[in-house]
Amino acid sequence: MANGHNSIKRIVHRSCEEIGATFRIARATSWPEAINTFRAKLDIQIMSRNGYKEPPAVKERLLRKHETVLKYLENRFGDFFESYDYDVPLPPSDSALEGKIWMCWWQGEENAPEIVRACIDSVRRHAGEHEVIVITDENLSDYAHIPDWVLEKVHAGIMSRTHLSDLLRLSLLAEHGGLWLDATFFCAGPVADYLDLPIWSIKRPDYLHASVACGMFANYSLECDESHRRVFATLRDYYLEYWLQSDELIDYLLTDYLIVLAQRHDPSVAAAFASIEPNNPRCDHLISILDRPFDQSAWSELLLDTSLFKLTWKQEFPKQTDGRQTYYGRLLEGGLS
Repeated sequence: MANGHNSIKRIVHRSCEEIGATFRIARATSWPEAINTFRAKLDIQIMSRNGYKEPPAVKERLLRKHETVLKYLENRFGDFFESYDYDVPLPPSDSALEGKIWMCWWQGEENAPEIVRACIDSVRRHAGEHEVIVITDENLSDYAHIPDWVLEKVHAGIMSRTHLSDLLRLSLLAEHGGLWLDATFFCAGPVADYLDLPIWSIKRPDYLHASVACGMFANYSLECDESHRRVFATLRDYYLEYWLQSDELIDYLLTDYLIVLAQRHDPSVAAAFASIEPNNPRCDHLISILDRPFDQSAWSELLLDTSLFKLTWKQEFPKQTDGRQTYYGRLLEGGLS
């Protein structure tokens, strides 16, 4: 999560990953499917720069891409999915770590960008009696059991910190339950309410199709109670199996594909995710107006149906514009909650 997100080194690395993934998909499916998948990934990059406009042709390519990646994963790991014991009992959870709100900034909260610190503070203000624990390099082993071979792959640059974070959230919920929120979530309402639910994620049916989730879940926001830890243990084990057998990433949103596959193979996982009620339909709206002058009336209207907002640390926003405080400036002062 350090700076340099758009460095030349990272761009070259990601480009090589995508080219390699295209060849692996072609071997497992076909070249037309692989080329469509590569084209769809370019569509996603374009969408991220044009306000996520999704014309019908793009939607069709994205949906085709998702089925191709799922087919690849089935071809590669289908025997594991079929033989996996979906009913194996879990070790007891530590009661002292149940009901926590989990976030992560590897370098430590004190070293995070100001927008991340403001987001973490906003979650704490609305956490009620629930403790917010920020996972770092220093305290990781206190809360989650990550195999040594995974950490070795991270240190070798085979597995990125981003994908270690994906494993972390699945492991925390599998071991303890609780609520996971990415560190760039701004909270403007009682987030503790979600901890009363059996399972939860931000859900926006018929949302965009850049992810195979298609709005039905969002892996940057996940929750379960103690009795539903099995759902996330399954997802964690799928994830570990992938990286045990692989040294290359087939798709940046691997976790989303594994969640969909788990739903296809285990009816209890499918039922759990199906039970989630739609919520926070405009969680992507605040980021689009952070640089605009703050408007109390518009903000109050936004809060009518949304209280969690996904932001980013990878862009810069002004604190004032035309002599008026922006939403971003207000956010940093704690004035949006």
